[in-house]
Amino acid sequence: MELRHIRYALAVAEERHFSRAAARVHVSQSALSAQIKDLERELGVELFSRNSRNVTLTAAGEIFVGRAQDVLGSVSRLVSDVSDGAGEQVRLTVATITSTGRADIGQALAELTRRHPAVNATVRPYGSEVIVDGVRSGAVDVGIVGLAPGRLPRTFAATRLWTEPTAAFVPPGHPLREASSIRLEDLRGLDLVDFSTGSEARIQTDQAFTESAIPRGRTFEANSVELICSLVTHGLGVGLLPRSVREDHPELICVPIADAPYRVVHAVTDPAHSSALAREFVAVLAGQFAT
Repeated sequence: MELRHIRYALAVAEERHFSRAAARVHVSQSALSAQIKDLERELGVELFSRNSRNVTLTAAGEIFVGRAQDVLGSVSRLVSDVSDGAGEQVRLTVATITSTGRADIGQALAELTRRHPAVNATVRPYGSEVIVDGVRSGAVDVGIVGLAPGRLPRTFAATRLWTEPTAAFVPPGHPLREASSIRLEDLRGLDLVDFSTGSEARIQTDQAFTESAIPRGRTFEANSVELICSLVTHGLGVGLLPRSVREDHPELICVPIADAPYRVVHAVTDPAHSSALAREFVAVLAGQFAT
């Protein structure tokens, strides 16, 4: 059994589809299928149940996935620990959503570099969907993501940091400016400013409107908190943003939404790639939220 066999099997387990898994690990579907069959023959069990529609894990597959994640995590930690112990420069790439709430990533990195002077860290802001792909591929060591409940990839190791609802943001002079609280129904027919279609943040608000049977009004889209706030400031619509944004944008009025969707913010790693250094950074960051 080789490490690539384990990585291939984990890709199939998460994607539940051979074509998507093959694209993810950059091999042809036929090659991936052959490698999985070779692995199953070596183990003497079937890991996956296959039909024309989807792929599911067998009982043996469930056991394999859990152990395989541990194996790849141990290999990655071995490489990181050897480099760290030898005093060689160790890279850590952190990707974070742009609205980081109460998380102080700078403080966490400062603490980590005091412990490990050889660390060379890179911090990049992205949307949650981009971060998830980066963590999955190994391009990102630690991701800070804000997802709707139930949308966290099952193969990730995740530490919950905080939870917060979406709020309505309006400029001074807007009809909603004096409301102590509103409901989604109060946004019916109003122009909105929201994240781009398909982004994790937009999926959360789309689901909320759909579940409440409330049609969206015209929606202006932007791909960052700063751009959304700029559009709101210029009167283009009601901004739909995490409530913590109010701390950095006092020029806008934050109106709570009683039946708002909410996001859960996690620090995530992929056991197939994560190092001891990445997990230590997550622990330091999570310490900021310890009660």
